[in-house]
Amino acid sequence: MRKGFTLLEILVALAVLGIFTALLLAFTQGTLASNRTARLQAQLLEELKDAAGYVADNLQGAQTLLASATLNGNTCAPPGCLAALVPEASGGSCALRAYKLEARSAIPDDYKAKDPWADANTRMLREYRLSGLSCAATAYSNAQPYVVLDLVDNDPTLPFFQLSPSPLSVTLNIRLKAKDGSRVIYVPSSTQTYTLRVYPRNAP
Repeated sequence: MRKGFTLLEILVALAVLGIFTALLLAFTQGTLASNRTARLQAQLLEELKDAAGYVADNLQGAQTLLASATLNGNTCAPPGCLAALVPEASGGSCALRAYKLEARSAIPDDYKAKDPWADANTRMLREYRLSGLSCAATAYSNAQPYVVLDLVDNDPTLPFFQLSPSPLSVTLNIRLKAKDGSRVIYVPSSTQTYTLRVYPRNAP
């Protein structure tokens, strides 16, 4: 009667165990990667909604949406920039709220997390503010920038701001883009945008 296993049987068993281990590891890594991507997509969608709501609230309170303005010496006009004048509580004056898409690579490091891929492939939406202005002003100097939204898709065909004169309204079309490992993800998707239409309640 034979006792134990032969060397060949042990080698075959080890080979089978190695195959199952490799398959299990690949499955686990794939699951973890999918979960990480899903978490990143959910985080980006939440940031997108928060930023869109913030911009929409400010634009809704605007008295004027300008088809063209001069912001710190540069032209500000849709689809990449929009200037709005919001009545101030003191009366008779307005505050500037200008929203401008800028290449992420041109933004100082103080305003962003270090990400070379994002610098080359996305933009940043920044808000420029001034107060105590004439409500008829169209040129603004020394407006200070604040970050509103990072990782905006740099697709040149994407009209971020669409201004309509009658009735006065603005449509926001937003899509974010980020890289997770070797995968590029889009929020809401590569073929869709998060769209929001705003009607200024203080416009004449």
